[in-house]
Formats: sequence, structure tokens, C-alpha cells
Amino acid sequence: MLEFIKEIHRKRLIRDLKAAPREKKIDNIDEVRRIGVICRLQDEQHWNILHHFAKVMENQGKQVHIIALLQRDQEIGFVITHQATHIVRSKTDINFWGLPSYESIRPFVEQQYDLLIDTIGEENFFSQYVALRTPASLKVVYATPAEDPSDTFDLIIRGDGQVELKGFFNNVIEYLSMIKK
Repeated sequence: MLEFIKEIHRKRLIRDLKAAPREKKIDNIDEVRRIGVICRLQDEQHWNILHHFAKVMENQGKQVHIIALLQRDQEIGFVITHQATHIVRSKTDINFWGLPSYESIRPFVEQQYDLLIDTIGEENFFSQYVALRTPASLKVVYATPAEDPSDTFDLIIRGDGQVELKGFFNNVIEYLSMIKK
């Protein structure tokens, strides 16, 4: 019963956030200057792919901010070296309703992004909430055919099963490269 009440509360919150006006704009990847990435912190190999993407984009003159969700009982066994990475710990930064504290997401959501990429790869309240709180011209997500995140995200890259992060980033870059300058 308690989970049902939490779910109703979350749905109302999401509905209210979706109602906020937002200016959508699709730019060629060369014109994108600020990129935000929403992810779930997993293992070191996963982090290395995220970090590599951030470094490649930064070498092209773009700013990249990452917000990572760390699961309740998960520990980080590797070094996070990207300066603009914000870690939200579900154990301490998420309240009873499943809502991240504003202080834990503030450094990320107060940025204006040309491109916001959600790499979590499944329906997730955290990523949906952060995506709706973040001002971004274009919001991109990976989704399976059973999911329909079109009310939150502008570009949906579909696939079967878990997101393969390297291929997903390559797809985003490839699709945005096709946009005429």
C-alpha cells in the first residue's frame, strides 16, 4: 500500500514537471556546446566509457556534466576523475518518496544544456525527474520497444535489452551529425 501511495505522489510530481514550458531545439553535434549525461554508476568499465565520452567531447571544446546515481548498497571501487561529475547516493540523498534532495542535484540541474543524454536504459524515476528538472534544448534516451519515454525525451534511440553504452554514444553522435548546419 505504501509503494502505491509513493507511486501516486511521483506521478503527480512528474505530471507537474511535464507541464512546464520548454524550448526544444535540435543542433548539429558540432554546434552543441554543453552536454549533460544522466547515468547509473556501475563498474569501472562502464565508468571508463562514460569518462572517455566526456573527454572526447571536452577535447572538441564542449562542456560535459555527469550526474550519476549510486545504488543503496553499492560502493565505488575505482577513482572518479571527471571534475564535473555529481554523484547522488540513493542511501543518503534520496528521501522517503524516492525524490533526490535538491542539494544533491542542484549543481547539475542549474546548468543549461544543448544536449541531455540519459544512459540509464530503462524506465527510472530518478532519470525522468532529473531530465524534467534540467533545462536542455534536446533530451535523448535509450529505450526498449516496450517503453515510451516520448513525453519526457525528444529523441529516442531504440534497442533490445540493456543499453550498450559505447554504441549508444556513437548513435547519438551519428544522428546529430546528420542535422544540417
